[in-house]
Amino acid sequence: MTLLSAVVHGYSDGRWARPTDWMAQGQRLAQLPERCGPWVLLKTMELDENAARILRCYGSAVRAYRNEQTKDVVTVAVLFGPRGPIAVHTPEICYSSVGTAQLGERVRNSLDVAGQSQALWSVRFAEKGSDGSMGEPSFEVWYAWSDGEAWLAAEKPRFWMTPNLYKVQVAGPVGQKGTPPCEDFLKEFLPQLAPLLGASEEPSLVAKATDPFSSSRVE
Repeated sequence: MTLLSAVVHGYSDGRWARPTDWMAQGQRLAQLPERCGPWVLLKTMELDENAARILRCYGSAVRAYRNEQTKDVVTVAVLFGPRGPIAVHTPEICYSSVGTAQLGERVRNSLDVAGQSQALWSVRFAEKGSDGSMGEPSFEVWYAWSDGEAWLAAEKPRFWMTPNLYKVQVAGPVGQKGTPPCEDFLKEFLPQLAPLLGASEEPSLVAKATDPFSSSRVE
């Protein structure tokens, strides 16, 4: 039973996946564009060392873009690595441990990007006051996973048949009117990101994610 448990855990964590040149595939993310419509590259950053160790990424890209028209700034991270770590580390976990708190439940959004439907979660956060109180939402995060094809907002992100996953995560201001900055950026960014992704040889995530669309409650 112990051996079986170890094998199952290793498979679900991505340790028993077939070897291939995943590092080279991950390095393609360095080719992200410097301009996405009105959004222009502001700076390039490195993935936090601790996060890189936990996620065991084969490749990652972290960048900040500024909208030339509105002056809004968003930060985008694109990660590629074993399905286990990439699937389970969500913004709800990360941001709630750094002096901010989640406001409300996450929301599943469907975006029409270049004629293709993309599904992403969005969740809002507020900074905690010295007395533990919270004010209005100060920023929001949009995120989703992909096997190289359409982006998916999975309710329970356990993709058992996919060795590796991509994850996109965009953080930016909530926005007071019109299209939220994160949404506006994603509509410009995702079509340019698509050619850099390598599609999985396995069946599509849509058929494999466990109960992906049953509700929008945080796990």
